[in-house]
Amino acid sequence: MFEIRDIDLHGRTGRLFTQSGVIETPAFFPVVDIHRQEVPLDVIREVGFNQVITNAYIYYKRLEREGSQPRDIHEVLGFNGVVMTDSGAYQILHYGRHIPVSQSDIIRFQQRINSDISVILDIPTGKVSRRQAEMSVKLTLERAREAIPLLDDKRIWVLPIQGGEYLDLVALSAKKARELGKYGMYGIGSPTVFLEKYEFSTVLRIVKTAKRYLKEGLPVHLFGAGHPLLIPYAVALGIDTFDSASYILYARDGRIFTDLGVDRIDRVNRIVCPCNIYGKRSYSSESLLSMSSEDRTRILATYNLCYIWRTVEETREHLREGRLWDLLEAYSKHHPRIYEAYLEVATAQDLLLSSSPRIKGVVRGVRVYDATSILNPKIRYYINKIYKYNFKINNRRKVVLRPLPRNPEECRNNDENVYVLYYDPILLIVPEELCGVYPTIHIHAPENTINQLTTSDVIEKIRQLLAKILDPSIQVEVEASGRLGYEIENYIKTVKNSR
Repeated sequence: MFEIRDIDLHGRTGRLFTQSGVIETPAFFPVVDIHRQEVPLDVIREVGFNQVITNAYIYYKRLEREGSQPRDIHEVLGFNGVVMTDSGAYQILHYGRHIPVSQSDIIRFQQRINSDISVILDIPTGKVSRRQAEMSVKLTLERAREAIPLLDDKRIWVLPIQGGEYLDLVALSAKKARELGKYGMYGIGSPTVFLEKYEFSTVLRIVKTAKRYLKEGLPVHLFGAGHPLLIPYAVALGIDTFDSASYILYARDGRIFTDLGVDRIDRVNRIVCPCNIYGKRSYSSESLLSMSSEDRTRILATYNLCYIWRTVEETREHLREGRLWDLLEAYSKHHPRIYEAYLEVATAQDLLLSSSPRIKGVVRGVRVYDATSILNPKIRYYINKIYKYNFKINNRRKVVLRPLPRNPEECRNNDENVYVLYYDPILLIVPEELCGVYPTIHIHAPENTINQLTTSDVIEKIRQLLAKILDPSIQVEVEASGRLGYEIENYIKTVKNSR
């Protein structure tokens, strides 16, 4: 069962109930190797992860070679938290070959090893031709239908969504998946091939497309998404859980996560760990490079896990507080590809406005830095409303246009014969009865930004609104301030002269 608790943008926090415990979402599943654990599982648990994912197919092949009987996967790993198992699709994706196991075999095997969250044997898309992508969608859906009679109710079964960069195929996969019962979770497949090249925008376009058609009540997993800078943006579009081996793969190569992307330890002076797992918060690059490869990999992998943990926690808290947009804006300057990711989320207005609350928790100011800030749903909600608003001019003899104040005390109008309209390059037009209503006096923007936002497009939008609002018989006065005020004043003069 999945219980949604908080919503902001199109993201949510929740509780995913499994037979081995409850997962607080959004959540990250570190990939662990059934054969070797370079970071001990008790360390992974100490960092803060109560859930891991491992490969059921690799365990299946090991037992086949040894002629051994399967055991509970929690016992095999020595981990009493939640264990998710993948079915072997990773091997298909990365090695491009058929794996010698049937759907029924891998489903029954995952049941026998008692995994808490299990994935059916799908055909991942990857970066392939359209014809191959079509085949992966078709075969995955066929396998999903055939698997239904084999699925039990003890664990959560994951239905993968395929299609890769072909968004129409992703949409088809998601629509058809929505029709299938028995599955308790969706999984969006094949992002790894894009993330390896920092194609964050491609991954987010896939997520946006799938989310438009999937059932809202079920959690959505993003396979292979291990770059921490991507996590807040994927969460903002409705991803609940992630998994990746990135933390260990980067560590083996001497690379770490930083606020500005991935870097090599021989190019940094010191790493400062968000956790204090080894009793030492920082290491110099010299000390790390002098260590054995095994020790260095373990420390770097733990550092990378700590960084992912911090990012997930930060994302969850900002979401709970209704400040997820602020976090996305802050992260967007960390790397050009992350800025592209920010724009992918910002332009998904259909998703954001369908679920994001207008006000959440403590009322906070809306920060505006540039034109993209205006895509914040808190602002867009107001602008969409004002285009349909019934302005209460009634029998007033005069309309006064004033710049929008930033202080609620300045919203007062004591003259019953005058109707005040406030103008603003961000909110366009604010009628006197809405002045003070969120977010009309809650916008925080530098003066430079205000000036930059007074574009010809904004001026034209305000002219169009005024043309709809103002009756030719009403006297209009403009209290001009700044470029926008003088443009409005000139517009009113033009209208008067044309009568």
